[in-house]
Amino acid sequence: MSKIYESAMEGGGAHLVETTLPGDPEQTSMILCCQCGTLIAPNPANMCVGCIRARVDITEGIPKQGIIHFCRACERYLQPPAAWISCVLESRELLSVCLKRIKLQTVRLIDAGFIWTEPHSKRLKVKLSVQKEVFTSTILQQEFVVEFVIQNQMCETCHRREADDFWKAVVQVRQKARHKKTFLYLEQL
Repeated sequence: MSKIYESAMEGGGAHLVETTLPGDPEQTSMILCCQCGTLIAPNPANMCVGCIRARVDITEGIPKQGIIHFCRACERYLQPPAAWISCVLESRELLSVCLKRIKLQTVRLIDAGFIWTEPHSKRLKVKLSVQKEVFTSTILQQEFVVEFVIQNQMCETCHRREADDFWKAVVQVRQKARHKKTFLYLEQL
C-alpha cells in the first residue's frame, strides 16, 4: 500500500513520497531521485547510488598503470629511491611496494589485494577499494584495478658483482721523496 502525493508529479527537484508498508504502523518517507526518478531513501544529494556513480568518478587522477623494477639476479624489487626488497609474488611486502607507487592523496584506501595473473606474464594486478566524500555527508566507495608491468633492472650489488673492473673510488697518491719504496708497496696491494 503506497500513497503518492500529487506534488510528486509537479516541479523538477526531489519529490516527497509517503509510503506505508502493510502491517507497519509507522510511515517511512521516501523520495524520488532527482535524475532518474527511482524511489530512494532521502540523502543529502537527493540522488540514487547509480546516478551518483554515473556523474562522479572518485578514481580520477589515480594512475591505472605503473612500472615495478625487478632484479633477476637476486630476485628483489626496487622500492624507490634506492632500496631493494626481497619479496615473493603476491606477498604483503610486494603489495606495500605497489601501493607506494600509487598516489592516493584525495581518497582513502579501504582495501587492497592482488588479482591472480600468470607468473610469466610480467604483470601484477592490484584491486583497490577507495572512499571519498563527494557531496556533503555522502561517501562514495569504488573498486578499480591498477596494472603494474614488471621491468628487469639490475641492482647495484649485482651490477658490481657482474663487472670485473669496477672501481668505487679513484685515489691519487703523491710522494715527495728520493726513494720509491712506498709506490712499489702500494702497487703490490
